[in-house]
Amino acid sequence: MTTIGDRIRRERIRQGISQKKLSMGICSQSSLSRLENNDLSLSMRKVNQILERLGWSFIDLGTNEGTIKGDTFLKELDEARHHDDYNGMETILSNHNKVKAAGEKSIIYMKWHHGLVAFHKKDYAESEKQLRYAIYIAEKYKFRSYLPELYMAMGATRDFLGEPPVKYYTGAYKIYRELSLTDFRLETKILYHLIVCHSKEGQHHQVILKCKKAIKILSGNFSTYMICEIYGLWLKALACLNEKENYTDLKYRTHIIFEQHSCLEMWEKLENYPAVNN
Repeated sequence: MTTIGDRIRRERIRQGISQKKLSMGICSQSSLSRLENNDLSLSMRKVNQILERLGWSFIDLGTNEGTIKGDTFLKELDEARHHDDYNGMETILSNHNKVKAAGEKSIIYMKWHHGLVAFHKKDYAESEKQLRYAIYIAEKYKFRSYLPELYMAMGATRDFLGEPPVKYYTGAYKIYRELSLTDFRLETKILYHLIVCHSKEGQHHQVILKCKKAIKILSGNFSTYMICEIYGLWLKALACLNEKENYTDLKYRTHIIFEQHSCLEMWEKLENYPAVNN
């Protein structure tokens, strides 16, 4: 979906106007940059001033204040979800129950986040219902980029309802790869949940393969996202396979990582793996 920020950026570039010139006297250059990247934190008055400087109005833009509010609604839910702020999601959904945002995308977001809130409240049947509807709309109207996260949420919910979640996580990763998405955190998170499933099923070689893949992704992005959890499962798999030499080597090499991330309690639990400590 083309957003307000997309349209402003395109028109500014078309007219050969710099961000500094367009924002002068209205807002900071960084605020305009955030607007063009779909952070709709500027007031409606300032957005209108920017449009006027481009020779536009809301009518010329083919939108209205309701669309702006709809875009803001989606952005706010994204922020709350990325921070696992379930109370924030519930507040946003409650405060925006009258927002008429752009059709199917808005419905997906509302069902999706209602499902996450229900999951947080341990109402797994309600969560499953909301997420299933969101997945149906996303598939029907070709919003496939949302499916990996929706499948992840459905997997977690179905797990609490007694169904093995691995097929949902596998589906999430398949779609992620098919769409050539580039969100390394999402890819790492999907891999982590697959690793957990393989660990529970005793598929220790699969655990190690996916741990190596996840660590490679993190290294390529200079990130330590979930790194202790991943190394912990890798070490557990080595212990279960009684690979004492590899276990000892990896444990020694990763000690500093656990220490730097205040995960020494997790580190100490590694001492309790009997297969490599007898």
